[in-house]
Amino acid sequence: MTPIDVRLGTLSDVGDAASVYERANLARRQGRWPSRAARVAHVTASLHAAAGHDDAWFLVGRDGSEAVAMALVHPFRADGERGDVTMGRWFLSLIYVLPKRWGEGIGGRLLDAVIGEAKRRGCDHLYLWTHAHQNERAQRLYRSRSFAPTGRTMHDSEGQRIGEWCCVCEQP
Repeated sequence: MTPIDVRLGTLSDVGDAASVYERANLARRQGRWPSRAARVAHVTASLHAAAGHDDAWFLVGRDGSEAVAMALVHPFRADGERGDVTMGRWFLSLIYVLPKRWGEGIGGRLLDAVIGEAKRRGCDHLYLWTHAHQNERAQRLYRSRSFAPTGRTMHDSEGQRIGEWCCVCEQP
């Protein structure tokens, strides 16, 4: 297994993390991504906002100097992005691995680091949304880390059905 250094992201990691997000999405969408520029700009701004703050955070996974994975985590809000923050709960907004590194176990190591950091921050529940009828690789990863569908669904900005998943973070 390739040694991957997973650590909290800083301002100097923002560009690399945004690049991982963009390249993984281009591969997943087979090059068809009409909202690409706007989404990459939004994610880059979110990463900037999260760098060095306690109210949101991101992780970057590196193989030497190359960024190969990223994850972005926000406080969980009772009513999506508009509601009050729910203490003890976090929302895994993004988790991506470079396509050329898919299947190497990097996603699992990154998700383990996300769960570990969430626990360190007092998390009791970690939530995420994933495509309901796609993304089987990601769903296998989430199940392997005790995530399960909550039954809540909605449509994303591109009209695709997504489902909410949750993991109970057991405190040490």
